[in-house]
Amino acid sequence: MIGDLSSAVPISPLTAATPLIVDRKAVSSCHIYLPDVPKPVGAIAYQGKLYSYVRVYSTLEPAQRAALRLLQRGNQVILTQVPKGLILWVLELDAR
Repeated sequence: MIGDLSSAVPISPLTAATPLIVDRKAVSSCHIYLPDVPKPVGAIAYQGKLYSYVRVYSTLEPAQRAALRLLQRGNQVILTQVPKGLILWVLELDAR
């Protein structure tokens, strides 16, 4: 277990060097359709935006490294804490 991150201060995923870690209770699970992907993709809705599933990480450090790589490429990402660790999600502007 990675410990309690519920007291983490939210940081904007647009400008921060550290990705936003969101409590799983603050998001809604759903499925979305992406252009050029025939089947629905696992996703979450958070503050009116849709994020697609990327990967589960068992510890904070590799999750942050992966999130930072995506941030450096211009993506917006968030992490959610779950019993198995952290899930990385990427913003999907073209989702429906």
